[in-house]
Amino acid sequence: MTDNIRKIGFIGLGSMGGDQARELAKLPLELTVYDLFPEALAKFEGRATLAASIADVGVDADAVGICVRDDTQVLECVDALLPVMKRGATLLIHSTIKPKTAQQIAKRAASVGVDVLDAPVTRTEMTKDGPFVFCMTGGDESVAERVRIILDAFSTNRMHIGPLGSAMALKICNNLVSWCGIMLGVEVANVAEASGVPMDKLLNVMKRNGNLTPPMAGFIDFRNNPGDAARRAFFASQAGIGEKDLALAEELAANADAPSPITSHTKTLLKKTLLAICES
Repeated sequence: MTDNIRKIGFIGLGSMGGDQARELAKLPLELTVYDLFPEALAKFEGRATLAASIADVGVDADAVGICVRDDTQVLECVDALLPVMKRGATLLIHSTIKPKTAQQIAKRAASVGVDVLDAPVTRTEMTKDGPFVFCMTGGDESVAERVRIILDAFSTNRMHIGPLGSAMALKICNNLVSWCGIMLGVEVANVAEASGVPMDKLLNVMKRNGNLTPPMAGFIDFRNNPGDAARRAFFASQAGIGEKDLALAEELAANADAPSPITSHTKTLLKKTLLAICES
């Protein structure tokens, strides 16, 4: 029952998590947020309680969302949260991590009466206001229903995938498509420019026939216009995220004994290609 959700917490106020928390702050619920970076936390002054530590977010919370960078950071959050979270609370893992990490967390959480959902998200809308992600959930579907008010706050679409870890596996597969498309787009732009093809005409055709995805368009635009230091720093951080996402995809494929030559090849190229643009 969503009536049981009165206090929520959120950890990780970056480009994705910050927007999720933005929508959560609109709910008629008590919200506590935390981020390592004071400037990210300061944006929620007057809109939420600003926690002094990760553990503070979990005290008396009915649900806590985690949207940090990787498995290591998620586990650091879990280590701090589980000792203070109350029985019957729910932990929502929005970060993209290994399915087995989510499963291990759920096993630990069950011993203290805390439920876990893997609940990764992917953008569906490029907006500064309103729901903007597709949220996938894995785990007990009744738990997903219990926290529906939270997930619906920032989701344009929501789908329960299956057992714990299944939503994370789907997100990793989705990220694989995105990053391979991004790298292909940058390569196409290089080939087109070297061949004398006007960039605007290339993008016009690709957009019209559906080849140009929004992520691909964003990175081609960056390739054409690296911009100022802040823009370059953002895309440099994306290079690291992309490498991490492709490593997760490579491991997922290996564990399933599924060939993944495109994944492995793209991973070897991604970071150095994008960092070269940042340094150009």
